[in-house]
Amino acid sequence: MFPMTDANRSALRHWLSDIRDDAPAARESRETPTEGIDASGVRWKRHAEGVLELIPADAHAAAAVRFDAVLSCGIHGDETAPIEIVDGILRDIADGRLALRERVLVILGNPDAVRAGKRYLEYDLNRLFQGAHAKRAESPVVQRARELEVIVAQYFAGDDEGTATRRPRRHVDMHTAIRASLFPRFAVVPGTVDVPHTDAWIDTLAAADIDAVMLTDQPSVTFSYFTCASFGAESCTLELGKVEPFGQNRLADFAGIDAALRRWLSGGEMDARDDGETKQAQRFRVAAEIVRRTNAFVLDVPADTPNFTPYTAGTVLARDGENTYTVSHPVERIVFPNPNVANGLRAGVMVVPA
Repeated sequence: MFPMTDANRSALRHWLSDIRDDAPAARESRETPTEGIDASGVRWKRHAEGVLELIPADAHAAAAVRFDAVLSCGIHGDETAPIEIVDGILRDIADGRLALRERVLVILGNPDAVRAGKRYLEYDLNRLFQGAHAKRAESPVVQRARELEVIVAQYFAGDDEGTATRRPRRHVDMHTAIRASLFPRFAVVPGTVDVPHTDAWIDTLAAADIDAVMLTDQPSVTFSYFTCASFGAESCTLELGKVEPFGQNRLADFAGIDAALRRWLSGGEMDARDDGETKQAQRFRVAAEIVRRTNAFVLDVPADTPNFTPYTAGTVLARDGENTYTVSHPVERIVFPNPNVANGLRAGVMVVPA
C-alpha cells in the first residue's frame, strides 16, 4: 500500500522545492506519487500540491498518536517565514533528526501565490473558507479553497487506515503580517459554543513565545475558524512578525514557535519549554469589527499604523456614508486595519482586554 520512494526524491525533503522550482509544464509531465514511505520510515500521502499527510514510521508510534494535527502555512504567498519553518521541520524528519510521533496534515495553502511571490492573485484565500468560496467567481484560488475544505474534512473523518476516530484535533495556521505590531507575535484564537477558549491552549501558545492572543467568538471565513467551527479543532491563526522574501527571514526570531512545534510533533508538549520558563500572553477579546459596506468607506487610521495601536473613547475611526465607527470603550486597540478590502469585508478589528 505504501511503496518505498527514491530517497533522492523524498516527498518531505522536496515539499517546498517541488513547489518553488517546478515550471508548470514540468509539473504536468512528471508522474508524481500519491503515497509512499520516506527513507526515514515515515509514511506519507500527497492529497494535492503542497498537501502531505504524515504518519509515524512504526506501528507502535502510530498506535500512540495523540492528535489529528493540521499544520498550515503559505495561505498568503508572500509570508515566507512560516513556510521555511515547516520546510525545516520536514527536512529534519526526513533526515532522522526529528522523530515524528503525531499524525499531521501539512498544508502549503496557495502554491500559485508562493511562486508569484505575492500575497494572493485573484482573491485572498484566507477569506474563502467556511463556504465563502461559493460566493466568488470560479478561479484557481476558489478551487483551491474548496479543495482544502474537502481534504481537511476527509482527514478529520478517519485515521490512516480509514477508521473513524475522535482524537483531539489541533490546527496551527502560521502567517506573518504586512504591518508592524506592538505585540510582535500574536495569535487569533477562534471559539464556538462547542469549542470554548481554554487557559491551557492560551498558555500553550504563550510558551511558544506568542506575546498576545486575540479571542474571538464571531463567525469568520478564515482557515482557522473553519477547522474550529466545522470540526471542533483547537485552532489558531499565528501572526509571527513581518513579511519578508525567501532567504531574508531572521529565523532566530521564530525560535519559540519552531521549538514548540517540534516538541509537539515528536510526542512532547508544546508548552514544555527547555528553559522551564513560564510565559504569559496578553489577552484581548474582540469588541467589534469595522466592516467596509460601500465605496464611500474611509478609515481614519494612518497607513503605517501598527497592530494593537490604542484609541480612546470618542475617537471616530471610520466613516461609511452616514455610518461611523466611534470607540465606545475607555480604550480600544485596532488590529488588521486595511481600508482597501472589498465591500462587505472587515477593514479592522477592535479589541479590548479580556
